[in-house]
Amino acid sequence: MRPLPMLLAALASGLTWPAATAASPAGSALVQEILDGPELFIERRQAHVQDRAFRPELVRTQNSRGQLGFASGAAGRLNRFTQLRLGSTCFLLSSGQILVSGQQNGCTRSSRLSTRGTNYLITLLDGGEQEVAVLEGSVELQPLADGRPLPGAPLLVAGGNRVRLSSQGALLFQRPLTADDYAAILRGPLFQGFTAPLPGMKALEAFVQRRFPGVSAAPPRPSLSRDPLVETINRYRAQAGRPSLQPLPADLAARNAAYLAPVLEGLLASRDCDHDRSRWGAFQNRMAASGPLMPTSEVIACPMPAGAWNPERIVSRWMGSALHTQILINRPKAWAIDCVRLERSGRAAAICTLWSPLPR
Repeated sequence: MRPLPMLLAALASGLTWPAATAASPAGSALVQEILDGPELFIERRQAHVQDRAFRPELVRTQNSRGQLGFASGAAGRLNRFTQLRLGSTCFLLSSGQILVSGQQNGCTRSSRLSTRGTNYLITLLDGGEQEVAVLEGSVELQPLADGRPLPGAPLLVAGGNRVRLSSQGALLFQRPLTADDYAAILRGPLFQGFTAPLPGMKALEAFVQRRFPGVSAAPPRPSLSRDPLVETINRYRAQAGRPSLQPLPADLAARNAAYLAPVLEGLLASRDCDHDRSRWGAFQNRMAASGPLMPTSEVIACPMPAGAWNPERIVSRWMGSALHTQILINRPKAWAIDCVRLERSGRAAAICTLWSPLPR
């Protein structure tokens, strides 16, 4: 028997489904969004938004989630601790969970799934079992055993149903999805927090509303920070060909705000533009001990009359400083940013902290 990695690679590259669109190389995928830290990787290298993976590269997450845009025009959202390998005609999921929206075929060791445009969810379970939930549309599912099709016609799974297969491709059950199933999925980690659009979202919304009018296919999600300082910094970064800095995960943003509040109070009280560096060092050490990100740099918008607050002017002034330009533009490991502004007695100040992944 061939080793499992060779078997999986052969399966991913040997299928004969229709080729992807010519807009991007067949079998490629673009990183569209990363949530909950920077732990999305292409092979062994850390990936960033707008990075592209090519077949037969392995894309994997650890304690992060992410969205890929496939060359077919479909999107795939990866849950935490998921890995898949890109092939010329499908991706090959080897662990974790993926939501697919659009025309994108998928494979596992025990099945191959062919679609012409749908929304479906693949979950690999402990013990090698697999569950496929077709949220809308339909999927043609061919059971496999050790990468080879089992006898019999493929199973057509219609929207609103889920099936479970054994590790050897045997059908364990097929059941309809309930309103509670849809609610759990739509409020779960493959929908909550994402901002990158899904190409099949409108079709999914319409399907869910027809079947279960009380279930929302567009659950509320936390709004990302639209801080004008961050938006202006990212515009300068785009002009320099640098990727946008990402917002901090909510838990780290809360800890950053707790650190910065007394610092900003001190700046406004003294009307100075400096602060106790020992406090900054202690904060860095605390964050480094808990990972996966730590604050590595900060820039200060010095106290000024609140009525004169102008983010464009503040960032432009930073860009006129070689040190600030180095911090904001030219440090390749910087991944996230969080800015906190405080106003007291008609005066305002702000500090933006830049965060980088911890060395591995």
